Amino acid sequence: MTDQNLNYEADHYCPVYEKVITPDLCYESLMCLNRTFKVSSVPELAKIKDIDKAREICDKCPYSSL
Repeated sequence: MTDQNLNYEADHYCPVYEKVITPDLCYESLMCLNRTFKVSSVPELAKIKDIDKAREICDKCPYSSL
């Protein structure tokens, strides 16, 4: 999927959570995983056992290049 085909306002599949998530959760998670916000500020991230691996996965996702 190219960047021009991405709809940042629609729900979409997240490879970190391995399910479809809302744009708000995507943004909040992205901000946590790139160390802008604390990981603890997003309860859904508490369920992720390997945050470093989640960071790698998120970084490769086309939705992470805002």
